[in-house]
Amino acid sequence: MQPRELIQAHGPLALSDKELLEVLIGSGSGQYDVVMVAEEVLRQYPALTGLNLATAGDLLAVPGIGPTKAARLVAGLELSRRVQQRQTLRYGEVLDAPQIGAAMVQRLAGATEEHLLALMLDVRNAIIREVELAHGGVDKSIADPRVVFRMALALNASRLILVHNHPSGDQLPSEMDVELTERFAAAGALIGVALLDHIVVGGDQFYSFSQEHHL
Repeated sequence: MQPRELIQAHGPLALSDKELLEVLIGSGSGQYDVVMVAEEVLRQYPALTGLNLATAGDLLAVPGIGPTKAARLVAGLELSRRVQQRQTLRYGEVLDAPQIGAAMVQRLAGATEEHLLALMLDVRNAIIREVELAHGGVDKSIADPRVVFRMALALNASRLILVHNHPSGDQLPSEMDVELTERFAAAGALIGVALLDHIVVGGDQFYSFSQEHHL
């Protein structure tokens, strides 16, 4: 039974990673049939690790994938990301550390680069907006409290939560993470926008500064 027929008969959960890729890829290309192309994708992204962050340019390096197939794959990945984001962190939803931590573990699973996010909240801890501050590396110059709090004030946010991941899989904060948290907490106290938490995601675990009594 072909992958499309399996979906019709049993739903997408019945398909393997390779079979799902075959459906998205659609057809072969040149000397590569669709099965071979899916296998090449899995060879470059074992167990799909990092595929969620692949660009169209990255996928063009996979044998058998041209611009159309690359566009189709990244569009499918982006659609999946948006669905997951809107299911796990809804704008207007009141959040706590376990909710955010669990959602971000799902969101950033398999990320091979570091991402720094800020959740802007109102007085009820409901989300106003999520902002990605940086990815590919977080340093002091990028994580500038003046820039972040300027955005918070423009959005009339009363509180904010920082989130970032460790691609190494270790959720414990580094010395730089601790320093970053202290700088944001001090800056927020001065201007009246409280830093409620800083959540560090590593693998399938997360560390919450507020839960560990550092805030």
